[in-house]
Amino acid sequence: MTCPPARRLLEPYLDDELDATQTAQVAEHLASCPSCGEAHAQLLELRAGIREQAPYYRAPAGLPNRIRAAVRQSEHRQTAGPWRRLAIAAAILLLASAAWNIALFRSHTSGADLLAQNVLSSHVRSLMGEHLLDVPSSDRHTVKPWFNGKLDFSPDVRDFAAQGFPLIGGRIDYVGDRQVAALVYHRRQHVINLFTWPAAAPDGPTELTRNGYHIVHWNSAGMAWWAVSDLSVDELRRFEDFYRQ
Repeated sequence: MTCPPARRLLEPYLDDELDATQTAQVAEHLASCPSCGEAHAQLLELRAGIREQAPYYRAPAGLPNRIRAAVRQSEHRQTAGPWRRLAIAAAILLLASAAWNIALFRSHTSGADLLAQNVLSSHVRSLMGEHLLDVPSSDRHTVKPWFNGKLDFSPDVRDFAAQGFPLIGGRIDYVGDRQVAALVYHRRQHVINLFTWPAAAPDGPTELTRNGYHIVHWNSAGMAWWAVSDLSVDELRRFEDFYRQ
């Protein structure tokens, strides 16, 4: 098994959703591939963190009882006229829809927060190891072509050395379940990781602070952009302004 299919199967592998043959193939690949092994370890760490810190939400108080009561009322009035039965059915659907919408909203919020946590984890991981750069270069005409054939999109690579944010290179990273481009910049002694991938609509918070790191997120021209650093939010916003120009 090669890396791309193994990466796609990591989450079902962790959730014990694969058959015996696929499980054995993924396990064998993880034992021989440091990169996928690191991604596997990251998912394990993320799952543990979610179980420890993620909030749990319950349906609004009394909703199950109201649904049961509506069902019983419908059963007891089988002889009611067609309009009355239709009204009862509509009430049941309305209650179920309200519960579903609440759950969907909370799921979206948790998903957006999880995406931000993935971005932050990738940033911290790049600073701890030796995988900050795959292509070390301050020349955007060297960095941008390097991604050709390695990703299913071409990142917009810019250099802001004149503004105090010099480009120092780039790499391929993983955020969530997909490959992304990570463009790396310096600001004095600070590192900025700028992650980008195709996304037609906003997919997370626009500003976030976690464990001393700041995250600024925006969408532009069909792409999501996530800038992460221990710089102040004001300086990251300046960096964003340069990219939006």
